[in-house]
Amino acid sequence: MRDEEDIFSFTDENFQKDPASTFAFLREKYPVYHTIDPAPHFTLTREEDVMQALRDEKMWSSKYGPGLAFSEPGIGVLVSSDPPEHTNERIAISRIFKPSVIEKMESDITELAHTLIDSFAENKSGDIITEFAAPIPLTVMCWMLGTPTADIELFRSWVLPMAEAVAYSGGREATDEVKTAYRDFFTYFESHIEKRKEAVESGGDYPKDLLTRLLTVAYEGRNLSTKEILGFCQFLLVAGSETTTLMIGNIIHRLMENPEQFELLKNDRSLLPNAIEESLRYDAPVHGLFRTNNIRMTMHGKDIPKNSKVCMMFASANRDPKAWDDPNTFNITRDLADLRNHASFGVGSHYCLGAPLSRLEGSIALNAIIQRLPNIRNNGEPIRTTAGVLKGFSSLPVRWD
Repeated sequence: MRDEEDIFSFTDENFQKDPASTFAFLREKYPVYHTIDPAPHFTLTREEDVMQALRDEKMWSSKYGPGLAFSEPGIGVLVSSDPPEHTNERIAISRIFKPSVIEKMESDITELAHTLIDSFAENKSGDIITEFAAPIPLTVMCWMLGTPTADIELFRSWVLPMAEAVAYSGGREATDEVKTAYRDFFTYFESHIEKRKEAVESGGDYPKDLLTRLLTVAYEGRNLSTKEILGFCQFLLVAGSETTTLMIGNIIHRLMENPEQFELLKNDRSLLPNAIEESLRYDAPVHGLFRTNNIRMTMHGKDIPKNSKVCMMFASANRDPKAWDDPNTFNITRDLADLRNHASFGVGSHYCLGAPLSRLEGSIALNAIIQRLPNIRNNGEPIRTTAGVLKGFSSLPVRWD
């Protein structure tokens, strides 16, 4: 029998292959689990515990960041801050994510999806991640931040190491690859921000996009600093692209694996929203993120010292049989209102601001696949993402007629 300390780790191959089985065991035997690999932390896996903790921001702080490493308080944004700072930050950018603004992007995203398919449809096979699922959200982020779309491959080379760093004990200093990604990101975006700032201050011609909003919005009588804007850009680039890429890949993979569900969707497009939400529930792109408890506490008989890193496992909450009927069955006919209670976009004031955009991108991508590549199917072994806190694929080979 394995020692308790060996049951779970983000880097464990058994977990990476079958996280649902690990979560089921933890929910039953160790609802508050303590591990020392790769650094000491705790894990909450039951839906009730995860949801309560996510809503209790006074008890469970985000000040030390969403990753395993302890980041410096006060330098992060959104997922790395608590109210009232977090509230002000959301206000600063919420206008860009209003439903009316997101809806105006629908035609452009639809055109993008079909243009991408045009570029590879005649090949009869390809990698649906690198050729389709990754370019869509990265291109949208370029639109929102005013960067050239030709740079999406460069951005993806930074996003992946940044995402991996969330589960590293060293955080931004974990590996040479991670350090290089952050360094190159900051160099690129510092120059980009300064050029935009000069255009705004001189009254020149510039786009009224998210970056301009960050440069011109004021709260508490001041504008955001360049350091804060860099933090926003880094967070949005990672959270706004890779998770949506994984979601698109996950749902295509799961529908190919469940052809009867795929046929239901092909025959009834009104099930598109259900398919997106069921994918988010069943294959949460982010297993979980970390918070830090403000006081010493005991849960399920386990002592949690003050200022411990504790991972709130969204993916486990989404498969908890006490919250979901038949949770380990992928079923796009579940009630849509119930489905939207999944934890994949977070809960409470930290609920993902970009959720409507991610849902729109996923729905457009899936609809385009059904229209253009209805006979899409597996064409080899997919490659899982190497980022420990994420679930999905870096490569998904497919073919079609």
